[in-house]
Amino acid sequence: IAPLGDLELSGKSSEMINLGSYNYLGFGGVDEMCTPAVRACLMKDGVSTGSSRAEAGSTPLHEELEETVCRFLGKEACVTIPMGFATNSTVLPAIIGDGTEVLLISDELNHKSIVEGVRLCGATVKAFSHNDMGHLEEILKTATESGRYKRIWLLVEGIYSMEGEFGLLREIVALKKAYGAYLYLDEAHSIGAVGPTGRGVAE
Repeated sequence: IAPLGDLELSGKSSEMINLGSYNYLGFGGVDEMCTPAVRACLMKDGVSTGSSRAEAGSTPLHEELEETVCRFLGKEACVTIPMGFATNSTVLPAIIGDGTEVLLISDELNHKSIVEGVRLCGATVKAFSHNDMGHLEEILKTATESGRYKRIWLLVEGIYSMEGEFGLLREIVALKKAYGAYLYLDEAHSIGAVGPTGRGVAE
């Protein structure tokens, strides 16, 4: 039984555009290259280990994926997490640590996953108007002059998925350096899609 009652086939079909999925790279449908590769992987390796990586769910495939991501991005280490929301909501509290004497300055249009991660940090939070460098600098200046914070973090996205807008990364990095802040950059929507070689907004 469906939520609104029994379903009946009408015998009719219509072409539709799905505006509610995350399939912006086009990998969600049947594809002559991706579909056979995905099917072969599923047949060989299965769908799940049935356990978290911390318990008994880490496989050589996870390690191979992380090594590949490191080489692609030119980084010495990385951790892959299978869900974007979980990445921000769990990694932020882990890297921020004790939120005492920490200020998190977050773009007002940051994704809900960043907002949730920020909430779990227990730090002081200030939002700046979206991509407004004057407002961001005003908050940074006031915070640094106050002497209240041991660490200040700027939290931004490479591409704001709901707006389709780029973050002003060059300007943000300049302010970060000028005020000695840390930067947390969410490139979930830009790595693989943006930059001369697909390495994201930072490229």
